[in-house]
Amino acid sequence: MSILALFQRVPRRWRALGGGLTALLVLDLCWTLWKFPRSQAARIQSPEQILPPGAPILVLGAGVYSDGEPTEILEGRLRTALDLHRAGRSQWFLVSGDNRTPAYNEPQAMRRWLVKQGVPRTRIIEDYAGRRTYDSLKRASVVFGLRRCIIVTSDFHLPRALYLAEIAGLDAVGVPSPTREFRGMKRFQFWVREYVARHLAALDSWFPPDAILGPREATPEDWLPR
Repeated sequence: MSILALFQRVPRRWRALGGGLTALLVLDLCWTLWKFPRSQAARIQSPEQILPPGAPILVLGAGVYSDGEPTEILEGRLRTALDLHRAGRSQWFLVSGDNRTPAYNEPQAMRRWLVKQGVPRTRIIEDYAGRRTYDSLKRASVVFGLRRCIIVTSDFHLPRALYLAEIAGLDAVGVPSPTREFRGMKRFQFWVREYVARHLAALDSWFPPDAILGPREATPEDWLPR
């Protein structure tokens, strides 16, 4: 029996339902994978477009290994941020990530990596409560007093980070960390996670969650020349 014949044996109401769900899925994919990133394209810049001295660099966490070292994807973000700093595009870093247990500390790993590359310890501020992208950006605005920032994160993650930065009241631009070296299942996993996360970002904009906030903390912005 042909596929067409099998399809015709399906009750009409189920065919209509299937067609409607397929159309919704196509529209959702178009929004998530095309319209959403295009809405942030104007704020995604190359390192050469950042005018020195630029705003602080906000590096978003992306996992550490059991030995406390950054994962490859996080190291890629740190290298992009370091290149910006060395080119004089920014004077200091805010590294934000997860530290919800004593055995897992993304900001500490990021700070240690940057210090090993010669960045002065006084030019690195850690945010230990950046459990989600929304939390990192909201805390950058409220707790660390940023009004402008250069977000450095992976290329696939950057549109969502910029979208949430606007929700958090930040005047942000972004410089992407390339992920071309990741292939196959690894890259597929990134995009599946990002597909879901972009929907959650939309929900965060409609129903802002409670981030862990606190009093204003000092940063190099308070003492460095402007």
